Amino acid sequence: MPRAIRGGDSMDREKPRAAHTGASRAHGCWSACLRLLVASGAFGACSVACAQSDVAWASRVVFGVHEGEAVYEPGNGTPLTFGPFAPSNPLWQDPASVLGKPNTLDYDDLEGFGPVPGGFAGGPMRRVHLAWSAWQWGSNDPTQLGDRPGWLDGRRQNGVGLGPGSQLVVEFDEPIENNPQTGAGHRGIDLIVHGNASFTAAGAIARDADLRTVVLSGGVIAEPLEIAVAQDPGGPWFIADVQGDALFPTHPWAWAEGTWTGAEQDWGNPVDPGLALSDFEGLSVAEAIALYGSSAGGAGVDLDRLTDASGAPSSLPWARFVRFRDPAGNGGEICAVADVPGSPGCGIADLEPPFGVLDLSDIASFVGAFASGDPLADLAPPAGVLDLADITAFVDAFTRGCP
Repeated sequence: MPRAIRGGDSMDREKPRAAHTGASRAHGCWSACLRLLVASGAFGACSVACAQSDVAWASRVVFGVHEGEAVYEPGNGTPLTFGPFAPSNPLWQDPASVLGKPNTLDYDDLEGFGPVPGGFAGGPMRRVHLAWSAWQWGSNDPTQLGDRPGWLDGRRQNGVGLGPGSQLVVEFDEPIENNPQTGAGHRGIDLIVHGNASFTAAGAIARDADLRTVVLSGGVIAEPLEIAVAQDPGGPWFIADVQGDALFPTHPWAWAEGTWTGAEQDWGNPVDPGLALSDFEGLSVAEAIALYGSSAGGAGVDLDRLTDASGAPSSLPWARFVRFRDPAGNGGEICAVADVPGSPGCGIADLEPPFGVLDLSDIASFVGAFASGDPLADLAPPAGVLDLADITAFVDAFTRGCP
């Protein structure tokens, strides 16, 4: 995708609350705090700090063989992943470049090209952000910020480009689980797809620009791609209600108080799916980053918002394979695919900010929701009924703490 200013739009998405019908992930840390509170009846200040789960990235590209068995695209006998990939751009032709975390740095083509070991490259490496997408060679090594790494210095392609005659299928080692609609952090999102979309601004953004003064112009450089998921490489495949290489542009780095902090954003925390492109119009880049919260961006896929081959609404309890196509010929790119942890916060009991901490505000939120009949407290089956099972689910989740 060339760096050019082009408009776009998005769909408003509001997620209805639904009952939590099962555990999403095993929890690894423990706290007896709530049990003590319940036993004593003394709801004093109780805080359980939780560590965040690791993000699982796509494990492999699936071609013509899977677990020793031949797998082919139905109807034409080709492998599941096939090109041509970005035939006019050799920087986007390696399907394996979508595995792992997307690049956080990219050559700065505002500062021209220069010699590097093994050839030429753009200007010094700069940070990728929501208004400056990956385009040339990139890197995940923060020590290369400001450098011009060459062929032998660890630089890597940013992703793979698709077209109407190509297809990409990736697999995860562990199933992508359908996260509950309620609870903190994940917002019901199960999968995040990173492309190289970018919000548009009035002009090119220098790498040392004060992002508080750079205003977004209301567009997004997007080349939307179809996203589909399946439990088996042979299908059936189910189409997601969002597209790759569109909203929300990847944003790897944290920004605060007028400067980059040096820390990375949370790759397992999706952008609020209720946001639309219009919510960003007229904001400064810094304000747009604030709207992302701690999220690193990407398109959020919800396994409860799928359609089958006939176009009927569908959902899946889990998926393991993700397929990308470009039926409209947009020429979009895919940079990475991440499984959203079952609870980037502290599980279904983490109902109120600050997420990542279980405290009195979560207890008060649950008690209030239960007393008022709010579906927020409907954490266990039967769905639509608030009973002892929901209280038990909350108490157990609170005492288990974080993954």
